[in-house]
Formats: sequence, C-alpha cells, structure tokens
Amino acid sequence: MLGTFSSQKLPAMDAISRDDIAELLSKYEEMLRMRLEDERHPGGDPRKEMAALASRFPGALRELDETPLEQIRARLAAVSRCVVTGEPPEPWMSATAMFHRLARGALLAKRWLGGRKHVDASATNAFLTWLDGSGGERDARAWAKDLARVASPPGRKLSALVFERVAAGLNLSVHEARALVLRTSPLRPLPPTRGSPA
Repeated sequence: MLGTFSSQKLPAMDAISRDDIAELLSKYEEMLRMRLEDERHPGGDPRKEMAALASRFPGALRELDETPLEQIRARLAAVSRCVVTGEPPEPWMSATAMFHRLARGALLAKRWLGGRKHVDASATNAFLTWLDGSGGERDARAWAKDLARVASPPGRKLSALVFERVAAGLNLSVHEARALVLRTSPLRPLPPTRGSPA
C-alpha cells in the first residue's frame, strides 16, 4: 500500500533541494493552469506549453493526462505547504523531483550520444569535456559514469534506468520508486497527503 512508506526508509531531507521543491510547485501550478485553460477553451492548441512542460519535467504529460483535476490541486496544495512552511517533502515529492531531474539528464546524455550504442573511456571523456564547455549541465553530469547504460538502457527503456537511479537515491526498491512517481494508474491507490484521511 503506497500510504505505508515510512520516513525511516527515505534518507534525510537533502535527497532533493528546496529548489527542486520550488520547481515541483511551478510544475503543478502550470499543470493546473493548463487543465483549467483547456476546460475554459476546449479545442485550443497547447502544443507549445506541453512541449515546454515535457522539457522541464519529463513524464509530466502522462501525469497531466491521467491525473484528475482534484488530485492536481491536492498535489499543488501539498507542495505549496512544503515550500511555505519549510516542512520536509513527502516521499512522493522526493521521488518525483528526483525522477524529473534524472530523466532530464538522461535525455540530454542520450541526445549527446546521437544513437551511439558503445561507450568507451574516450566517449566518456568527450562527454565530460562537452559538459564543461556547456556550463556543466548538472542534470546530465549525473550520468557521466553511467553513460554506457544510457546508450543501452535495460529493456531499451531509458525510464527503467531512471527508476533504478531514483530507487538507489532514495533507498527504495525499483517497484516502490515507480509506485511513488507513477501514482496515476487506476490500479494503484494514491498515497494520502498530510492532512488528508488515510
């Protein structure tokens, strides 16, 4: 049951930064704005906004499509409370923020690889040189030591590799990490947020 994740399983608050939480807040604000705009003006063309959202938060389009409006509002309220009060993030916030950050980095690394399937030390060094020259993109830098796996991810799915890293970063199983991030499936109950009935 998702609501049973204990705080003892998660590392100290520093698994994600306050900036990551603020970014999550902006994600849910944008998702709410987009959903309300679609209700007010059905049939509009949100492609630019959707592309921008997907670029900043890989995986967010699925969440936007599958999450009921009430849950978007509840997530926005929970993240907002965390930002305003400084309280530690809930497990789903940590997992989601980490997923977005790692997925952004993996996608940048994959683009840099340009279809290359074999990565040796010289390719890794070239990647690091590129990162240094491009301002050292923090999200992509996280994959420098795992570039070969980005080139050939498990099951040919980059998301599987990202979920492995989220799980390792939060001391969870891959199944638990996926469950925290992909809370939108009708087969999985949503974890309660603080202040809501369990």
